[in-house]
Amino acid sequence: MRLAYSISGYKLPRQFEWLLNAIWHEDDHFAVHVDAKTDAPVFDAMRAAAAGRDNVRFIARERVVWMGMGLVNAEMRAIGDLMERDGGFDYLVSLSMQDYPLRSRKEIVAELEAAPGLNYIRMLRLDEQPFNVRRRPYLMSFELENRLLKTPLPRPVPASTPIRFKGSWWRVLSREFCEWLVHSPVTGRYLDFLRHVQAPDELLFQNLIMASPCKGMLADDYRHLVHWPGGSGSPDTVTMLQHDKLATSSMWYVRKVDETVDARILHALAERIGAPVPPRPELAA
Repeated sequence: MRLAYSISGYKLPRQFEWLLNAIWHEDDHFAVHVDAKTDAPVFDAMRAAAAGRDNVRFIARERVVWMGMGLVNAEMRAIGDLMERDGGFDYLVSLSMQDYPLRSRKEIVAELEAAPGLNYIRMLRLDEQPFNVRRRPYLMSFELENRLLKTPLPRPVPASTPIRFKGSWWRVLSREFCEWLVHSPVTGRYLDFLRHVQAPDELLFQNLIMASPCKGMLADDYRHLVHWPGGSGSPDTVTMLQHDKLATSSMWYVRKVDETVDARILHALAERIGAPVPPRPELAA
């Protein structure tokens, strides 16, 4: 089985090195997107972490605004790039540079092979969400410099692009769905509508898959372990305090990790899945 990865990030190049060391395989494909706002030295360090791995490509950079369209634009570009790679792929895994695998590639592939063709996406009914979330598709939003400008201007949802589901950005998609996604005119209609909607990244894939022939090929959920503290727009950073929970989790990936907060958890997870550990900067100099 061949995997493809779309990896996005904007800071902490060492985290990208940790992740790439853990997931890299010579048979797989990797498309990496770095926010256009990221400074050149950080971007150069990320490219250096991937040096010598010909199957890792950095795609054209997009300016990413929180809850804006940039991440979606970059992802569509990454999927297009990966679809054109020689040899193809069976599944597309979407990751952040601050993710880390909880399982080895062999274990993840075994689970994928046990239920071929499934799509691992978090699917939440929009009409069951809090009011401020439910109304997002019905109000205009605009990107202004480096922030999203939310307005009270109403905007009807076209019948051709029903918005009934939301969920997490992180996912594992089948090749079949990616093929449909790239070639279907439905994708263009959703992209056009979501361009002026708050948090389009939480709406696009959930509603596209329900408009596709793959709507009956959904797994029970995505395979990310993420803890969202109440009232926060950012997930908790995992530390050794969560080690036992991570060690017994059935999830495939955890978000988010940060070497500058607790490097011990990364060492422990790397040892558990047999992944190499990046050399310390002072030793690599």
